[in-house]
Amino acid sequence: MEYQVNFGFHAFSVPSAVVDNLIKAAKENHLKVLLYLLRYPDRQITPGQAAAFLRISEEQAKEAFSFWMQFNILEDKTEEKQLELFPAEPVLLPAADMPFPVPAPEQSPAPEPPKPKQKKADSTDLFHFLSHESIREMIAASPELEKLLRTAEEKYYRRPLNTVQMDSIVWMYSYLELPAEVIQILFQYCLDTREMINTKYLNSIAESWWQNGIVTPEAAREKVSRLMEFYTFQNYILRLFQLPQAVVPSESQIEMIKKWQYWNFSEELLRYARNCAVDRTHDVNFKYIDKVLQGWKDKNITTLEEAKEERRRHEEEEAKKRKGKKKKHADESDEEKQKRKEKINKYLDLVN
Repeated sequence: MEYQVNFGFHAFSVPSAVVDNLIKAAKENHLKVLLYLLRYPDRQITPGQAAAFLRISEEQAKEAFSFWMQFNILEDKTEEKQLELFPAEPVLLPAADMPFPVPAPEQSPAPEPPKPKQKKADSTDLFHFLSHESIREMIAASPELEKLLRTAEEKYYRRPLNTVQMDSIVWMYSYLELPAEVIQILFQYCLDTREMINTKYLNSIAESWWQNGIVTPEAAREKVSRLMEFYTFQNYILRLFQLPQAVVPSESQIEMIKKWQYWNFSEELLRYARNCAVDRTHDVNFKYIDKVLQGWKDKNITTLEEAKEERRRHEEEEAKKRKGKKKKHADESDEEKQKRKEKINKYLDLVN
């Protein structure tokens, strides 16, 4: 079957960038709001009015306005740029244009102080929000971006950048708005810890830094210093536990390692905890090691002799518990035998 749009109805235009670059990233409510705004380009429509017409929440409408503004599809024409994306005194559309009645607007409250920068949108969806032509235009317009790409190619990748790598750098520079120096610090950290640059790993760290306000070279260096300190301790634990360097700890294991780093146990105590786990579980069981170290911390054990004494007491207590369970089980067995014997005797007396 072949389909064709029927242009017999009244039509209106849509910016080509919406389809070329943004349609994959846009959500359903984003598109609804944009089409509604394009339908009435000469009217001043607020998020509240759009929400009422489209029967979505006002928060969803505000999010849609913000989405299209960040890509310059919408422009804020108010004299003073505010975080809120609607004028203080909205103008309602004529009632005849509304599919259902819209109540009159309430008195606007006093403007709130500016809020911290919020996450624009899901960066995973927006990672490829620019076309190759747009990227080329951005590089031509920004000598700093061009220099950053050349530095990444010569210093970090040491080969021509592929499309994914170039998209990643442009995304960090233009979408996250990270300074070029911060991006280079991030590149160097990835090389120091993994000896290679994995684009997915690089993007996840860049987004995490941006969300946590690590957007200056000073903050980035401080963050890397703390990360490298933990990375060094993590490798130290892997070597101490005789695990291959290629082993990547799970999230729960990383959280345990962070605790151990803070607890500051000596190397001989960490090695002894590892040996206790192997003796008991026949494996380098992080959960068992964590339980042992937690017990030592709670009892303020700081020497190998104290740890060995504590283990000896613990094993004696467990042996006593096992012996008590066996004795109890034996007593219960004798009692059951006696009960069965009595039942048999009663049965014989009844038969006789």
